[in-house]
Amino acid sequence: MSLNSNDSSNSRTADRPVTEFEHGHLSDLGAVGRAVPADGTELNTSQLFDLLKNRRRRSVTRFLYENDGNAVLSDLAEHIAAEENDITVQQLSSTERKRVYIALYQCHLPKMASLGVIDYDKNRGTVELRASASRLLQYINTDEDGREGNRTRGGNGTPDRAWVAPAIAAFVFLTVSVGALGIGPLAAASATTWTLLGLVGVVAIIGCQYVT
Repeated sequence: MSLNSNDSSNSRTADRPVTEFEHGHLSDLGAVGRAVPADGTELNTSQLFDLLKNRRRRSVTRFLYENDGNAVLSDLAEHIAAEENDITVQQLSSTERKRVYIALYQCHLPKMASLGVIDYDKNRGTVELRASASRLLQYINTDEDGREGNRTRGGNGTPDRAWVAPAIAAFVFLTVSVGALGIGPLAAASATTWTLLGLVGVVAIIGCQYVT
């Protein structure tokens, strides 16, 4: 009698989708690598890549994870739009908000829901991260600010130029040093050439500080 009761309980547990968060973490880390798309199959490598290759889908996953696993579409769109434009939510224009909102509403969230990594209610505009998204989180690097750990400024895809100025300065210094030591063909360069080279280096360094 007790055995049948346990079997029934286990069956109900197995059938229930895991969508809750406990203590700020995915409730079922044992589900790593397992997602349950709408057709009942497991998430394959191709589907995983399809989710990870798009930045907005990565941002959705990361934002949900860092906000107890759930959010409303409007907040999600505002966060991603602000991140992409390197501004605060308060500075967003209606056009910037709308552009991201529509893309999430029509494309990204339905796709993620069909692959079983989120629960998405279009009518209510609510989004909830499922435990199956834990595999995605393994491949999404975040830094202390919660943004992707890449070499971009403000998360909008613009390369971070902080390293460019020192690189140019080092190159100019090395070139001038080699010429001054009389090494190679640079030894035959005139003083005017060295002066021009130095000026070009200075202008390039200044330009890197102001061009965004």
